Amino acid sequence: MKILVSFQPNKKYPDFEGVRLRKTIKGALEMVGIEHTSNELDKYDVMHLISVDDENKINEAKEKNIPVVISACYCEDDPSASYLEYKSKDGKRTTDISNKTLKFLNKADLVLVPSESVRSYLIDNGVTSNISIALPGINMSRFDFSREDEKTIFFRYFREDSSRKLVIGLGEYDNQMDGINAMINAAKICPEALFYYIGKETIPGIYNSLKIKKMINAAPRNMKFVTIVPDDIYRSALLNAEVFVLPGYKTAGVISVLDAMASKCQIIARKQAIYDGFLEDGKDAYLGEYSETITSLIKDYLSDRLKPTIDDAYIKASKCNLKATGEQLQYFYLEQINLKKI
Repeated sequence: MKILVSFQPNKKYPDFEGVRLRKTIKGALEMVGIEHTSNELDKYDVMHLISVDDENKINEAKEKNIPVVISACYCEDDPSASYLEYKSKDGKRTTDISNKTLKFLNKADLVLVPSESVRSYLIDNGVTSNISIALPGINMSRFDFSREDEKTIFFRYFREDSSRKLVIGLGEYDNQMDGINAMINAAKICPEALFYYIGKETIPGIYNSLKIKKMINAAPRNMKFVTIVPDDIYRSALLNAEVFVLPGYKTAGVISVLDAMASKCQIIARKQAIYDGFLEDGKDAYLGEYSETITSLIKDYLSDRLKPTIDDAYIKASKCNLKATGEQLQYFYLEQINLKKI
């Protein structure tokens, strides 16, 4: 059995969530002895896609009676691999899927999603393809705490003091910047800690816009803003971070959340950014609905007034290891191949 694993990232984000998911799928297949390829000219038994932009490839598989499997809603922070859209009107935020996305998903033989809440949401919004819940998967060896050379990359790259407690936030740069005040305010009341917000640009060039520049200039000196960084620098940041924050309202990428769990970062997130049931408040993360709550949680954790939940989070992430993911994918692939023979 050979699997075509296809994903072409946006050139601006070559190391982001979609690429990490692609590598995870390939690594998982190797763990269970399944051959894979990225060359569409090769012979293959299953096509596995990650991005809505690959809809045209499905027709080729259909002509050959080859099953198509899609991993959906794992990489919502990555513009190249996201499925959900967000709209804000009269102060209310709504989640939607576009007609293009719906058409793409309904061409699949099987859609894999990270949680039951995602499965229910897609069904309620018109997805008629078979949908199964699958482990997101993570290469736990990427986060080797014994590699001091890797741990120091972040501080050397940004020329920062490695003795300060580090707080990493993940989000985006857009016209609203919803939720970012939670992190800025935490930086104000925790001047001894170092805060870094890593975000993607939803609009080309918006990071250099006047509005964003004003926000950056008004922030305290220990609050830094950067765009998406190379994978080795990002991984180094997680290995050093005391806290990983998701301050925004939009659903966060499960891949990035798992990375933080495997890095033993304390996760503090806005409740709306996490799929229902994926994290449990007080057990493997701290979740807050309001910005004031997020700010308070960060301060309390840095002040040692909150019990860490990193061990339970790490155990949960370790259950999504490559071997477990590979075995699950193998089951789904064989099931789809057999269905095509009927």
